[in-house]
Amino acid sequence: MARFVPMFAALALGLQLVAQGAPQAGKPAALAPPAPGRPAQAGASVATPEQSAAAAPTFEEMLAIVATPYRPTLVRDPFATPTDAEQSNKGDLVDDIAVKGRVVSGGKAKAVITDARGNTRWLPIGFKFRDGELVAIDDKSVTFHQWDASGTNTRIFRTVVKIYKREEAKR
Repeated sequence: MARFVPMFAALALGLQLVAQGAPQAGKPAALAPPAPGRPAQAGASVATPEQSAAAAPTFEEMLAIVATPYRPTLVRDPFATPTDAEQSNKGDLVDDIAVKGRVVSGGKAKAVITDARGNTRWLPIGFKFRDGELVAIDDKSVTFHQWDASGTNTRIFRTVVKIYKREEAKR
């Protein structure tokens, strides 16, 4: 008897759906004609099979191959290596700079830095490079935190200490 209880429940639900007038097969309830004995809903449109067949694309139209022209929108070739001009606009790398000394101005220490192009600058603590940051300046060296230049994670870094380079006198 316990086996028949679910079957009776399913049969009762099925009979209720039939009594409500389920939509015809293949048509949504909004497009199906009203059930016999029920008035049509106000504003509901009834589509005929000819209208719905004319709106649907044919099998050949769905399989048609349409040529789509390629219109690139990039300014540069993504497979080309960046030029020196593009790299110089992004800033210097910690490995490419040389530390010449320090200058104390207004009570604040600044590092005297020379880049790969020969430009000399005075940089304060906290100055950011492309792959690092200047974190400390003392009497004999400058300390940097260097991270991966291609990544975005600045929490994982290595500490780089650069000792001042003495310049030889010109002869």
